[in-house]
Amino acid sequence: MEQLKTGTTTVGLLYKDGVVLAADRRATAGHIVASKTAEKVMAISDRIGITTAGMVADLQAVVRIMRSELTLHEIRSSSKLSVDGAVGLLSTILFNRRLSLNILYGEFIVGGYDTAPHLYSIDEAGGQGKDKFTVTGSGGVFALGVLEGDYKDNMTEEEAIKLAFKAVSSSIKRDVYTGEGIDIAIMNKKGYKKMTDEEVQKIVSR
Repeated sequence: MEQLKTGTTTVGLLYKDGVVLAADRRATAGHIVASKTAEKVMAISDRIGITTAGMVADLQAVVRIMRSELTLHEIRSSSKLSVDGAVGLLSTILFNRRLSLNILYGEFIVGGYDTAPHLYSIDEAGGQGKDKFTVTGSGGVFALGVLEGDYKDNMTEEEAIKLAFKAVSSSIKRDVYTGEGIDIAIMNKKGYKKMTDEEVQKIVSR
């Protein structure tokens, strides 16, 4: 069996007071649905989240590395690394991995809140871009079309959650590598929160 791949549609977007990250739950190995419960939206600190399109093992490695590095920074400096600083660190790690040919395969979205909300996209070579909204994965083209049409500045949290859900849902309908439900996390001044299915459905059904 081929190595597991994941992150087939992931979405990140800014709203007035924070960031929303969303992703489907289907993991594939070639044309096989290898998992219907793959976790693709994860916390790397108490206020920063990450998601990816790429290899499952590589996503898990990045999460472990970033959690360790951010914890170490806090111990050494008695302060939390900013979102910009965390993105810079991940970018450097990915770039150095490429130089050593020990590449971590994935395109990443990092969102978080320090004094304000921030959202970045990062490619596997460490190239980064700061965005109001961004997507990764095989179904990203469908999700991006929804975001291009419906995104607006200063959305409420509820509006942002609904839009992220709609964007990933559009990919589920059209991309065979996207499916099995949607995970959503929010980051704001209260920190990182992974929403339950019940919380998401309560909002999107309004």
